[in-house]
Amino acid sequence: EGQAATESEKVRICKRSYDILVDVVKFPPEDIIFDPNILTIATGLAEHNNYGVDFINATRTIKEQCPHAKISGGVSNLSFGFRGVEVIREAIHSVFIHKCCLESGMDMAIVNSGIMLGIDELEPELRKLCNDVVLNKGDECTEALLERCQKEKALQDARKKGGIVAVKDDGQKWRKLPIKERLTHALINGISEFVDADTEEARAHIMGEGGKALNVIEGPLMEGMNVVG
Repeated sequence: EGQAATESEKVRICKRSYDILVDVVKFPPEDIIFDPNILTIATGLAEHNNYGVDFINATRTIKEQCPHAKISGGVSNLSFGFRGVEVIREAIHSVFIHKCCLESGMDMAIVNSGIMLGIDELEPELRKLCNDVVLNKGDECTEALLERCQKEKALQDARKKGGIVAVKDDGQKWRKLPIKERLTHALINGISEFVDADTEEARAHIMGEGGKALNVIEGPLMEGMNVVG
């Protein structure tokens, strides 16, 4: 019947595999990693539109029916229809991972961590467009994201031809954020260059407001850890 595309098929195959591995083979359930198959959404074919929802829901059910098993998946498959327009692809990945990991219990994902965006880094309109497509909130959602994709591609092509001068980004814009947000950003992105100075500034700021040094850990650092996972 081909690969498992629907929620029910993903759950059925994983549960059957789990029962054989655990009950017959006596394989440790904590060593099982299922990849329920992330498929491409927003291809123009209506039957593909629910693939993101199918994976998200299947992940939740598999975790419930297969104790201790882990869930993984190749996230780039999801946005294959938007290949060549990375800003759209990475926005889709960010929304999907946020939903699948935090709300359904996905344990790991295959991503390009060097260009991956945090959910809070997305421009609000783009985040909504991607959220609507990932959660399949209607055929018009795909059309709206395709329109945004065409605009992003036109801008991308214009930059390549020199028609638009891209604003130079030296990667230091985040240094202008409030201190608590700077600490959170550094933790999320693994930046250690400013950690000593920023931690001390945060401590002085928090204690100046009547707080405790421990609030540096319980505040911005924990907020960053909540994003990292």
